[in-house]
Amino acid sequence: MKAWPARYAGPMIAVAALLAIAPVAAPAQTGDRCPALRWTTLGTAGGPVPTPDRSEPANLLLAGNRPILVDTGDGTVGQLARIGLDMRTIRTVFISHLHLDHSGGLAAVIGLRWMNQFPGQLTVYGPPGIKAVVDGIVASMAPPARIGFGLGVPPPDPAGSVRAVEISDGQVLNLDGGLRVHAVANSHFDHDGKADRANISLSYRFSLGRRSITYTGDTGPSPAVTRLAEGSDMLVSEVIDLDRLVRDIAARRVDASADMLASMQKHLATHHLPPSDIGAMAASAKVGRVVLTHFAVPGALSDSEPALREGIGRHFAGPVDLARDLQSFDVGCR
Repeated sequence: MKAWPARYAGPMIAVAALLAIAPVAAPAQTGDRCPALRWTTLGTAGGPVPTPDRSEPANLLLAGNRPILVDTGDGTVGQLARIGLDMRTIRTVFISHLHLDHSGGLAAVIGLRWMNQFPGQLTVYGPPGIKAVVDGIVASMAPPARIGFGLGVPPPDPAGSVRAVEISDGQVLNLDGGLRVHAVANSHFDHDGKADRANISLSYRFSLGRRSITYTGDTGPSPAVTRLAEGSDMLVSEVIDLDRLVRDIAARRVDASADMLASMQKHLATHHLPPSDIGAMAASAKVGRVVLTHFAVPGALSDSEPALREGIGRHFAGPVDLARDLQSFDVGCR
């Protein structure tokens, strides 16, 4: 698969530059008859531990000429700069859940847009609690707002630059340009098989005409996500190499108690997806292809790749891609 070029020197390149990149997974036509539908994995690391070769979880969806961020892990704005995307074009963000590895870069997205005084208001969609997160980010901007930019006049109120919209399980949004977004609660926050109604983690299906991409950040096995993905051209999913990861954690965390390690293993086994479950989901939903990201694997991905492919291949015979940072995937016209 072809990655985004990382050599752009200009600080602001119009989003049209994205459309000029060669197609990746399928030939993508542009224009009114077939607007672009492209997914870029800005960051593919799994979990809250920084790694030297992968940025934290973040994605860019290009629907027609509209760029949309889907999760904003730490490093998101830097990754956007590496693909040459002008941040003024970002007006929409979707957050899957409120763990910081998926939302830790949101403050920079909001704050740097405000400091640059980019036009338009940023809308951040997410599960219940996203309003409190955004309000907290705006509150943290009060001191720099008081300081201003040395011009003798105060800058605009940061609160006016962003709004948060909380999404409920099963909600469908119709956005400009014909993009339809369907959200469902997955099992990432379930407790002993019982759904947590107060705190939800969302998976999203982005549909543009007859084409669609289903994205799940963190989740365990979830019939709701399988139904959401039914007939999707592309399923973008997290993945965990559970056995290797548990052994690695036990070896590294010599400070951890036996109870802590047992709790951690239960969480990893219950609230994340091993490859066999992804394959079963993809086969049941009859998706066109699987793109793996959010790699919860120890060490080099190449060490886990055979097991990941074998596990998915037990159930799913379609194409499977192990995404890299700044890699893009197109859904072409049917």
